[in-house]
Amino acid sequence: MKILIMFVLITFAATGRVFAQIPAEWQAAAQAVIADLERDTPLGAKPWTGAELTQGWHMARAWRKHNNGNVEIILAEYLTFVALCRQGCAGNTIEGKGYVAVAEQVKALKAQSGEAYGLATSAHAWLAALPDPTGAAAKNAAMWNKDLDMAAADFATSNLYALYWLLARARPTPAEQANTFARFAIFVQGKAWIGTRCLDISKVASVIGAPPRVEICK
Repeated sequence: MKILIMFVLITFAATGRVFAQIPAEWQAAAQAVIADLERDTPLGAKPWTGAELTQGWHMARAWRKHNNGNVEIILAEYLTFVALCRQGCAGNTIEGKGYVAVAEQVKALKAQSGEAYGLATSAHAWLAALPDPTGAAAKNAAMWNKDLDMAAADFATSNLYALYWLLARARPTPAEQANTFARFAIFVQGKAWIGTRCLDISKVASVIGAPPRVEICK
């Protein structure tokens, strides 16, 4: 539990360093995690140019500035926006929409759902009810519902969770909805069933200078 919380909430201030550039550990973590998540998808064959790492960095800081009033982003925010920029984020867009407009949708969804904890509970109930042939949706809902703090205790992570739910609900089929939610929610939760695999990224950037670690759940 402590490791997972550290994974989610690590910030520049916590490390005691001031970064003029993207931390190398974060860049390596993003490539390792997202490449694994893109396995067996069309994006899996798309080469990494390095642009998505920079674009994701600037997008995450812009998102944080708009929502939190500061740019001390957490790793989950960076991973989220690098993943989005792998799909395309030209003009600071999230799947074709301006990030400010999406942030307003996030704010409205949280208010409609009873804010952070209500949103996490509702998202998990929605996920559990999806007819996912892999069984991952129900497994993830059960696993994540055991500790709502992971998604809801921090303002930044609750915003990300609402964003993931918006993105997932926009997919055309229940299977795609479940898959999308899992592939983003792992950035906040640290663990997720992706199809028939359970991945653990909670230690992916926990040691400065060490190679990123994407593990199988124990």
